[in-house]
Amino acid sequence: MSRPLRAIAHVLPIATLMISTFTAQAQEVREITFNEAIEIALERNVTIKRAENNLKLQEITVQSERADFLPNLNFNTGASRNFGLQFDQTTGSLVNASSDGFNYSASSGLNIFNGFADVASLEGARAVLESQEANFARTQQQVVFNVVSNYLNVILAEENIRIRQEDVESQQSLLEQIEEFVRVGQRAVSDLYQQQATAASSEALLLTAESNFESSKTRLIQVLQVDPLANYAFPAPAAEDVPTNLRAYDPNELVRAAFERRPDLKAQEFLIRASESNIKAAKAGYLPTLGMSFGAGSSYTSNSPFDFSDQMTNNRSERVSLSLSVPLFNRLNVKRGIQSSKVQYSNALLDMENLQQSVAIEVRQAYLDYQTAVKRLEVTEKSLRAADQAFQVEQERYNVGASTLVELTQSNSRYIDAASQRAQAVFQFHFQHRLIEYYQGSLDPTQPLFN
Repeated sequence: MSRPLRAIAHVLPIATLMISTFTAQAQEVREITFNEAIEIALERNVTIKRAENNLKLQEITVQSERADFLPNLNFNTGASRNFGLQFDQTTGSLVNASSDGFNYSASSGLNIFNGFADVASLEGARAVLESQEANFARTQQQVVFNVVSNYLNVILAEENIRIRQEDVESQQSLLEQIEEFVRVGQRAVSDLYQQQATAASSEALLLTAESNFESSKTRLIQVLQVDPLANYAFPAPAAEDVPTNLRAYDPNELVRAAFERRPDLKAQEFLIRASESNIKAAKAGYLPTLGMSFGAGSSYTSNSPFDFSDQMTNNRSERVSLSLSVPLFNRLNVKRGIQSSKVQYSNALLDMENLQQSVAIEVRQAYLDYQTAVKRLEVTEKSLRAADQAFQVEQERYNVGASTLVELTQSNSRYIDAASQRAQAVFQFHFQHRLIEYYQGSLDPTQPLFN
């Protein structure tokens, strides 16, 4: 064997192994169940992370407001050197010399009373924190619902692929049957051409269904915020295996439950409390403030005949002071602050009223849509059963020459449409059920997709 051939013989197995490894990695598919999708979304979703960060920021604000009740403490020290004419304490005359100095002091201040402004500010900060916690819970529900919605879209699109694949197989089988009929002279060649066109159209519809499926997967991957370059599979049962347990809902009870459970309504309630606290804090500007301060210190200078330790002991001083400030006229700033806080409080009440109206409308509309979905379940089940039976009969009639290909094709189209409508009805039913839970504020991320 020549040298180039021997080199190729050595390289070829390695290249084959690398290609095989790459192909295996490229074909590796990660399966993500519904519950895993929920866990991934709750862990990675950017909106949830932002809400969590806002929660942490508000916790810092509460800590800052709580710290306002504590005294402050400061320590100051300094050293200096002076040049030029100075008073000599020993001779009692001015001399041209230099001297060194050192001093230190410590001070502390405490707010005793400021019209309860600190109390009101702390109450307001706590109310905002509770509002942020409720908003965080609602954000989690929104993300869970987005996963539910997109996951249902994926499995519906996959179900449509299955329906279209069955149609392609059926059309191909019929095409082979017609080819045999034409060969023996039992059917006109026009039937063959027509069926070839129908089979090609069925394959085109399958391609469309596959494209819709990939688009649905892409949207779900975006919601989950996982690696968009990886391959994923989202397992789910076929439409005929999905349970359809009907639930009896009372629209008035749903609205009442939503008013009690919706985290965003609770968040708005806490914002109203925060607005009330802001009014109290603004009114504190009319009241006097009382503060207390403490201080102590000492100093040293080289001009003194006493040594450092004696000076630091003898020059020590302490002070305690009380300060009272009574507001007499502040250019109406306090009044305008109170008016502004009252307007914000009024807006918070209006926001609550508007939110309650929106919640009631959302819940009632979801209830009506659920009732429509229930009726659609019943109708599509009957329609699919009838379309299946009609197609079977039409197939038998065509086989014996009692029906035309046009009639058989139309019957098959009605069956495919009925199967697609049935799949949509099943998954739409579960979507509407989850939508009620979402609008009601009771959406549980631990529940299975179909229950």
